[in-house]
Amino acid sequence: MTEISEIWSKAKKQLSDEISAVSYETWIKPISVLSADDKKITMEVPSPTVRSMLLTRYNSIITDCIENVTSRKYALEVLVANKNRRDYRPVAANTLPENLLNPKYTFETFVVGKNNELAQSAALAAAEQANVYNPLYIYGGSGLGKTHLLQAVGNYYVENYPEKKIIYTTTEKFTYDFVAAIQQKKTFEFKQKYRTADLLLIDDIQFLSDKTQTYEEFFHTFNALYEAGKQMVITSDRLPSDIPHIPERLRTRFQMGLLVDVQPPEFETRMAILKDKIAAENISVDDEVLEYVAHGIRSNVRDLEGAVKRMMAYGAISRTNKISMELAEKALKDIFSLMPKKKLTISSVIDETEKYFNLPSGTLRSKQRTARVTLPRHIAMYISQSMLGASQAKIGREFGGRDHSTVISATKKIESLLSEENPEVKRAITDISENLSRD
Repeated sequence: MTEISEIWSKAKKQLSDEISAVSYETWIKPISVLSADDKKITMEVPSPTVRSMLLTRYNSIITDCIENVTSRKYALEVLVANKNRRDYRPVAANTLPENLLNPKYTFETFVVGKNNELAQSAALAAAEQANVYNPLYIYGGSGLGKTHLLQAVGNYYVENYPEKKIIYTTTEKFTYDFVAAIQQKKTFEFKQKYRTADLLLIDDIQFLSDKTQTYEEFFHTFNALYEAGKQMVITSDRLPSDIPHIPERLRTRFQMGLLVDVQPPEFETRMAILKDKIAAENISVDDEVLEYVAHGIRSNVRDLEGAVKRMMAYGAISRTNKISMELAEKALKDIFSLMPKKKLTISSVIDETEKYFNLPSGTLRSKQRTARVTLPRHIAMYISQSMLGASQAKIGREFGGRDHSTVISATKKIESLLSEENPEVKRAITDISENLSRD
């Protein structure tokens, strides 16, 4: 066996552990390694589809595995098997855009809970049937799985529609590309790149705020894709109505499709996430330890993943794959001490009330006056005054700029319902107050 064949054999072994068996058989197994020099490894694949997949989806993971084996970074050069290659120009992987899809972000690896089930269902529907929701706008806080869902749509397209042109980018990258195109007088190429996509996935759209030329260009890109019937999925940390300094015509386009939010995971979902992460590793963790972690970390999925990695690191140092409660407490002591203590604010009361009543984020601050919204809003106003001691004027401002008289009327209404022993209202106030009081 030649040196390069031995390197590739070891790299393939690592790849088989990193990706699914189906993906390995479909995309990695057909690769033949032809040659290598000090800077690149030349490979051959049976079709343009496989080449495209390697260069757009598996480039990073292949080069990482090769680097793990050789302790050197190689570029990849991929050729399509063809007896007559005189007119063929190979495409070097490192000349492709860096905004690649993460193959681990799929619908199968996304843990579904009450906090994200609507967003997951909408994303899957958008992947399976273009234009059912267009655009699909997913919003929520950092680390809650928005990017995972966004890329899951892209990976679904890769698996099922390999002929489609997919663009995954961040707003920051879109802005950088646009500025570079202007400087290099390549705006036509920029427009061709983005406006000919079959699927546009764009992360963190809130960063369009204040970028006048960029949001003007994105507006026209949006229109071109929408009119061509191409699917768009957008993520943000807030509703379109809460993004400052963007024109109303762009804001209304974000609201044309479906808006879905992702909330922080509840206890059951946090447990499921932890069990899912543990199952992927060769370690043993009792439910008691997982409950300790799930109770201690409530913020987002990213922090839960960090906790698992830290416990694994401490287990490796202690030369054990059994994570005991003692080891977990030691591993997570610093993390738990740095976790922000819950500071009660009117905003946190609003968030907790919306979560309790399964209302989209921002509903209680909106102008909606339906019965489904009015009672939760009154309850939140009552808790803000009784639990926080906030003034009526301040509460009114926090609830979408309402007058203090509205707050007075709301609190009197809830006091009346409590005096009548209304069980629904009493239970809601008790549960929301307890949720707010937990450390």
